[in-house]
Amino acid sequence: MPAGLPSGSDGRSSLAARPPAIRAAGVDVAFQGPAGIHKVLAGLDIEVADGELLTIIGPSGCGKSTLLRVIADLLDPAAGAIEVFGQPPAVARRRRDVGFVFQDSTLLPWRTVIENLRLPDEVGRGAQVERRDEQGGASAAELITMMGLAGRENAYPHQLSGGQRQRVAIARALLSRPRILLMDEPFGALDEITRDRLNEELLNIWRSTGMTILFVTHSIMEAAYLGERVLVLASNPGRLRELEDLRAVKAAASGSIRENPAFVERMGHLRAVLRTC
Repeated sequence: MPAGLPSGSDGRSSLAARPPAIRAAGVDVAFQGPAGIHKVLAGLDIEVADGELLTIIGPSGCGKSTLLRVIADLLDPAAGAIEVFGQPPAVARRRRDVGFVFQDSTLLPWRTVIENLRLPDEVGRGAQVERRDEQGGASAAELITMMGLAGRENAYPHQLSGGQRQRVAIARALLSRPRILLMDEPFGALDEITRDRLNEELLNIWRSTGMTILFVTHSIMEAAYLGERVLVLASNPGRLRELEDLRAVKAAASGSIRENPAFVERMGHLRAVLRTC
């Protein structure tokens, strides 16, 4: 594990022992459209524990990406309040407590892997970004090794596979040692084999660092496999439909979780819930 990434006995500690990483209370988000005000999220109430891996699913347009952007201080809610570690999201943004991985890797094509990795720090220094901790962070080189990119430091994005580009994007997000990692369908465009491999790598990162992860996906299997809990959003407007807790099922399972009867049953339940959204 790279130096500077926090760990506990298994990289994590009891979720109940720590205050929430994220708290949303009555959050509304609305946009002005051609036909008037369009409400994207309505009355959303949710708490995400520090160290939790929460997955988010729902039909297109239900506000999954919008929710991540509000947490990241990229959008302001029209009503309600949201806190990140008890503070407004703007404080977490200044402290670089929140990392963001988008569906597209958003790498600059004229910069190499190592140069793309270092870009946020270059921009941060220019803007005098407040750092949470200047000491002990994992270096770009350590993160490249962690993400299986050793030997590709000087490659350009067009010389990388889709999975490799997403590994660079994840490493870039981890470089500032975020306490929260927001992931907006990061593996949606990848083939199934690459997607499964990156799912395993993400779980390893989560277990070893203890960070909080919110992961948006359209895949029920991916949501259930990764998440301790699965947040289901309904649409028109986006609102909480269900919050499925899978921790007990996973703790009791033996062998492959994907083939566990109780896990398969819970996926069937999530599929049925989505049909009502």
